[in-house]
Amino acid sequence: MSGKTILVTGGHGFIGSNFIHYYLNKYPDYQIVNIDYNTEAASPENISCPQQKARYSFYRIDIRNAYAISHLFERYDITDIIHFAAETRNTDSVGEIRLYEQTNVLGKLNVLQAAQQAWMTSNNQPKPQYVNSRFHQIALDDRTMPSLYTDSKRRADAAVRAFQTSTGLNIVTTVSPEIFGPMQKETGLVPALIQQILNGESVSEKRTHSHKHNWLFVRDLCEAIDAVFHLGEPGERYELASTARMSNVELASILQDYFLGNKLGRTNKKEDPSFFSQKPTSGAQFPGLTPTTSFEKGLRITFDWYVTKNKSQAFLNL
Repeated sequence: MSGKTILVTGGHGFIGSNFIHYYLNKYPDYQIVNIDYNTEAASPENISCPQQKARYSFYRIDIRNAYAISHLFERYDITDIIHFAAETRNTDSVGEIRLYEQTNVLGKLNVLQAAQQAWMTSNNQPKPQYVNSRFHQIALDDRTMPSLYTDSKRRADAAVRAFQTSTGLNIVTTVSPEIFGPMQKETGLVPALIQQILNGESVSEKRTHSHKHNWLFVRDLCEAIDAVFHLGEPGERYELASTARMSNVELASILQDYFLGNKLGRTNKKEDPSFFSQKPTSGAQFPGLTPTTSFEKGLRITFDWYVTKNKSQAFLNL
């Protein structure tokens, strides 16, 4: 497989950092250029790549800065882009409502325009060396409660479709359900619940709305992104399967039963099939889109990672 130089945006985020580790380990001939603005949503400590130093570079860049994005294309022969960067924090953390629009819509367009200028001679006419170059955007399932984030993501998706129609740029989209796994910020739902367990507390979830989420382990997401990146058809939008569907309250109950009340599920493990049902994948089918990690196994891996990170001796010896 020929080498690639892949620009990863938002690579210090939860999903981006997991993906960078996955790709550096899987593809020894790929180079990763990671950019992230390192807001409080980022975790730079998640990526330490001394063994792959020659193949990994990081730049603190805000995707709202079109000049900085274009300069990267002058410095590196970027062949592909995997776009994770997005403003996902709540309004109180962001401080300015307009940052959703500026980052999720205008920032994405900045990256698209830089790719178009570098890879194409004119609309629908890629340069010979970039005929297989691809922009892969990662989107979260927007069938959730309305928010400034989901509104901006819908507008961004519409802008991407219009951009592809007018320019012919090779774009694919992976739509994922809620993701859990190692290296997520403690403000995330699953890490927050795990922290309660490590503190010896009874698990509770205050966000008690009844809306159910589809869940997928982060490793399975990385594998699906890999499959779509290499095998997906230009212009297609791939909605990924999940391995569980439940509300926040039900998730808290599962964690309570697995790891606190029953000592990691050794007795009376909850086995309600309505929780662990896989949602069918929509769109095209090909290897790599079907999850291989059960929800229970993913929780076990995630829990163990946070136990080790927090040096929780009470659980390390279980």
